[in-house]
Amino acid sequence: MNQFEVPGMETPSTVLSTSGRTVVLGLGNPVLSDDAVGLAVVSALRKLLITAPIPGVDVLASTRAGFELIDLLRDYGRAILVDCLAIPDPQPGRVRRLALDDVAGSSRLVNAHELSVGVAFQLAERMGIPMPSEVEILAIEAADTCTIFEGLTPAVEAVVVPLSHEIYEDLKRRAPATEPPDTEDFRTRRGFYEPSTD
Repeated sequence: MNQFEVPGMETPSTVLSTSGRTVVLGLGNPVLSDDAVGLAVVSALRKLLITAPIPGVDVLASTRAGFELIDLLRDYGRAILVDCLAIPDPQPGRVRRLALDDVAGSSRLVNAHELSVGVAFQLAERMGIPMPSEVEILAIEAADTCTIFEGLTPAVEAVVVPLSHEIYEDLKRRAPATEPPDTEDFRTRRGFYEPSTD
């Protein structure tokens, strides 16, 4: 039994969103060198989408995770999370594609003091909150996540533009023929969490 199960209570079935919208969420700390790579990737992606929009795609950025992940991801049909990965003996700039159960090394997606992304999804399920039916995590191996510095190391910086183009092309290939329904809730999230393009 995990911490969210109640004895004698049936485990609710997963509530998956039927929305046709996709969210690309960049996570990071903008003042800890390579820890900002997720934010840099979604900023570059947003520039591409401003030039050539794709129906039903929202790009968001956050410096937090935990409970906030539920609010950021709820009601989307598909989610792509972009974050750095701090591991021993990294190959800086290498992109790993991870599943929800395989995100060790991310300070926001796995955190002893907050909800991990996996537990966030479990909690949302128990609360009946519709979450994405498809989740892809793009974790970029970092060289330095400890130095207070507003900039990426060269090997990590080199992956930002190519990865943003790769995500864009994937979104374009899978784009719906028409714009999926947009709501005031989605617009509010974009207004608050949309990354800058500076």
